[in-house]
Amino acid sequence: MHETVRLTAVAFQFLTRLPVPAVPVGPGDLRRAMGAFPLVGVAVAAIGVAVRMGGETVWGPFVGTVLGMLAMVLATGAFHEDGLADTADGLWGGWTPEQRLEIMRDSRLGTYGTVALVGVLLVKIALLAGLDWMGFARAVLAGAVLGRASTLVAAAWLPAAGASSAGDVAGRATGRGALAAAVLALLAAFAGGGRWAPALLAVGVAVTWLGGRLLRARLGGITGDGLGAINLLVDVAVIAAVAGLVGAGLA
Repeated sequence: MHETVRLTAVAFQFLTRLPVPAVPVGPGDLRRAMGAFPLVGVAVAAIGVAVRMGGETVWGPFVGTVLGMLAMVLATGAFHEDGLADTADGLWGGWTPEQRLEIMRDSRLGTYGTVALVGVLLVKIALLAGLDWMGFARAVLAGAVLGRASTLVAAAWLPAAGASSAGDVAGRATGRGALAAAVLALLAAFAGGGRWAPALLAVGVAVTWLGGRLLRARLGGITGDGLGAINLLVDVAVIAAVAGLVGAGLA
């Protein structure tokens, strides 16, 4: 139990800026902590829902949605947003895998990264602002959990590209951690889509597969930024699916 708590703290320490007790991180700890990544998604979604509810009470659903999204971004330190921007710049800013990886390591934000980041944020706002707070909660919970679960799938499937930081997580998660992540992903999909939960899981798998194929083709494998980009794209795709189901009265 002590080791489970420690690895959960490692996951929160790595993926968020939330005030968790600092714990030492040794070789292989981050990969062993991946099973707790979906749990981090639950916590981040809860923050967004709480802020959305408070903001909606005072300023209405649109402002509440924007504030809820900002709260979630702040909770993670824009971790995945930074990964998406760097990945977009690298994938389309270089001619060879080496050039693309070098661009991704550059902290400056380029045109492709700006367009990708602004586009994703605007789509999320447009999808979530039209939902009541319960619909918002279902969408962001499913998106946040399945997005982080995608890291386990991509890391088990693809090799790390070059000397990427993804080498710290590449490989299969531990059996117990992978099982816990799978159970939480199933519960989040059911919370978001009800009887349409398999459709949400299919969306998450499809986006992870497409993103992984693109990273393999243009980089030779995954990077830390690439994992963040897949995470965010799965998040948005699942939110879109939930919003569509709610709008059609199916969930």
